[in-house]
Amino acid sequence: MTEEVSISSDLRTRIIEKIARVLYHNHSHPEKRQYLESRGRLNFACPYCGDSTVVQRKKRGNLYWNDLYFHCYNCSEHKSLDNFLIDFEENFEGDERINVLNYIKENRAHFSLGESLDFYLFEKISELSLSFDELCKGFNIYPINELTYRAYPYLKSRLLHHKLEHFGFDPKRKELYVFNLDAKGKIVGFQTRDLEGKGPKYKTWNLQRIYERLGLYLNLPDEEVDAINKISMLFGILRVDLGRDFTIFEGPIDAMFMRNSIGLTGVKKKIVDFDEIPTARYMLDNDREGKSKMIEKIKNGQKIFLWSKFLEEHHIKGKKIKDLNDLIKFEYKERIGCLDGIDNYFSNDPMDIVFL
Repeated sequence: MTEEVSISSDLRTRIIEKIARVLYHNHSHPEKRQYLESRGRLNFACPYCGDSTVVQRKKRGNLYWNDLYFHCYNCSEHKSLDNFLIDFEENFEGDERINVLNYIKENRAHFSLGESLDFYLFEKISELSLSFDELCKGFNIYPINELTYRAYPYLKSRLLHHKLEHFGFDPKRKELYVFNLDAKGKIVGFQTRDLEGKGPKYKTWNLQRIYERLGLYLNLPDEEVDAINKISMLFGILRVDLGRDFTIFEGPIDAMFMRNSIGLTGVKKKIVDFDEIPTARYMLDNDREGKSKMIEKIKNGQKIFLWSKFLEEHHIKGKKIKDLNDLIKFEYKERIGCLDGIDNYFSNDPMDIVFL
């Protein structure tokens, strides 16, 4: 690994000047126009959300010097310095911008998974996890059994009726709850699915939002709360073994059909945290968005699932197979044994894009 590139004092000064201009034009209160400089970061009131409306001196926006990425611990906005400055029409030009972009590119490679995912918080988030009964105090959720209207037939149609511990049901809103469970089966987050089609199809609840509904408070620093919220939206993360091959899916449902897997809450979510782990691999949906994201991944050396090659070699090319759940249902019906060698269709060779 190459040695980390350090930022020059001249570039650092110019960046601070740019940030000062952004703050001046986007905050009216004098306190919010101030910034705090430290060795590791530049701290200031976030210009995206305006930061606190109660305490003017609060500064939850941070530009980190080690990789020139901005992050707000209030609204969770996360962008490179270049995109941040473009958003506020203060971007660098010419050689200065090239220097900024090169610095970002070269230093991003040195970011470890631990720094970006904060794995030291895994034990803490398990301590904060909730039982089904505790969750029910703030939500109209019931366990699912064979007599549960709508929810059980839906799960059975997707071959998930043997995994009822992962689900709950709100009979009033006709919403299915998909739980993110820790190793002990307690809940750290959830996603709801509208079974009536009358509202948003999916809604996600991180741990902080759940606590607020229950009238509880996470007495932790903003940085830790933000990291815990992020972890609570990675379904299966507290159960997965990162030391061996693990698979990343777009959603929590698909992840339930493959051992040692993680489910995201959509392909549009930021999914770069696992890219440095050699055991990570991606099986995103067999559609335009999923394939587009997997093309990005394989170009960067990550393992992805070769959908077209798999379907063609198993003579199921024409069938409507969008994701692993569809594939499981197809195999359950046809019994052709197509799942036996599924591991052989993951590749990190950029030449294999043609098989995607």
